[in-house]
Amino acid sequence: MANKKQYKVNSPVYGNLAYDLDALVLERNLEEAGKMQEEQRRRETVARPRPVARPRQKVSPLALGSVVVLVAMAVALLLGYVRLNTISDSVCEMKAELSQLDDEHVALLTKYEQTYDLATVKETAEKTGMSKPSGSQIEYIDLGGPDAATVYHAAAESAVGGLMDSTKQVWQMAVEYFS
Repeated sequence: MANKKQYKVNSPVYGNLAYDLDALVLERNLEEAGKMQEEQRRRETVARPRPVARPRQKVSPLALGSVVVLVAMAVALLLGYVRLNTISDSVCEMKAELSQLDDEHVALLTKYEQTYDLATVKETAEKTGMSKPSGSQIEYIDLGGPDAATVYHAAAESAVGGLMDSTKQVWQMAVEYFS
């Protein structure tokens, strides 16, 4: 017998140990039943018709417009970040230049003050014959009227010229405000 079951020697045995003659027939029937089902499955898979393709779905114009607006906003945001970065970089460069110019200003101011030492100026003035003025040399002038100045503007040639001048002034004020 080729289908003889092998039992472990030290394993427990449950139930009847007698030969069951119908067991081989049942096993063959089970094996053949499994083969038949496999053959039927193969036939069924081959015989199936192909599924029909779905019709193409249309994209909603609202969804497409939303995506376009979203992409435009993202690009605008990125360009804003690029511009902010360049402005920040230029501000840092200007701060460094301002610091350098402040240092140079202090150095030049110190050099300027050293060239105009009061003792040196007094000594040079005495050598050239200059002296302090005496009381008889000082005169005070008193103007009786108040200080005033009058500025005259040329009159506009026509109403169109006046309109052009006022428009030009408004434009200049707007440019100065936003600059």
